[in-house]
Amino acid sequence: MPLVVGVKFRRHGPLNYYDPEGQSFAPGELVVADTARGPEIGEVVMAEVEVDAGLCPSPLPPIRRRATDEDRGRRAELDARIPEVMRAARELVRAQGLAVKMARAELSFDGTRILFDFTTERRVESRDLAQELATRLRCRVELRQVGARDEARLQDGYGPCGRRLCCSSWLKEFVPVTIKMAKEQGLPLNPSRLNGMCGKLKCCLQYENEQYVDLRRRLPPVGAQVEVEGAAGTVADLNMVREQVLVTLTESGTVVAVPAATLATEPRAPARPAPGPRRRPRRA
Repeated sequence: MPLVVGVKFRRHGPLNYYDPEGQSFAPGELVVADTARGPEIGEVVMAEVEVDAGLCPSPLPPIRRRATDEDRGRRAELDARIPEVMRAARELVRAQGLAVKMARAELSFDGTRILFDFTTERRVESRDLAQELATRLRCRVELRQVGARDEARLQDGYGPCGRRLCCSSWLKEFVPVTIKMAKEQGLPLNPSRLNGMCGKLKCCLQYENEQYVDLRRRLPPVGAQVEVEGAAGTVADLNMVREQVLVTLTESGTVVAVPAATLATEPRAPARPAPGPRRRPRRA
């Protein structure tokens, strides 16, 4: 298995493997290496380790060198141009009346390319916009459409929980989140509480969804007839976190909270199989 070094060129970018060529690199070091867009400065996030050959590109590219003070200064100069570049792009978008929101700009290390990430709710023809930007900025321009979740990841921030956004701190991939997950957890269907900064359902709704689905499977449903210490009652609500059931007693109308494990429930009728398609009798 080849010995590789793991390098990232963006905080949320993919992990790239490089040949250390006998050198030793520590996590956190800045290096200069070749990418599909030319040489870039990246951060070593994984020291030398053996990796299966099937996971590595062939041939395995080498690391050019450790980043020098000159390289760091060059990167700082390019990053300082980003506000100016973003301002020019937004002015051009407004002038053309496009329903496009520029989210981020990234300048290549050699200064010949600019990559813009943008969001839009409708389909737009970005070729003309790219040509106009290339003429104004005098370099090659690439436009890449991203989703609302990606935009929130790029902008970063803090959620209502008081912690940094999951998507910008540790979450690697976006998993589909549905309103059914909120219903399974008994949450109020209020968009202001269920939606995150991206305007979509919060990613954290799916973290414990499997546990809630399992609890609902084991707890009696609302409306089921149960017995509490010999008294008949009806399930009024569920407290799934504590595995408690709120039962309305039939005789007194009192609502009591009891552990689900102590309840005696009526057996559920087995589900009838769905009728199959009718077949016409064959003619003799």
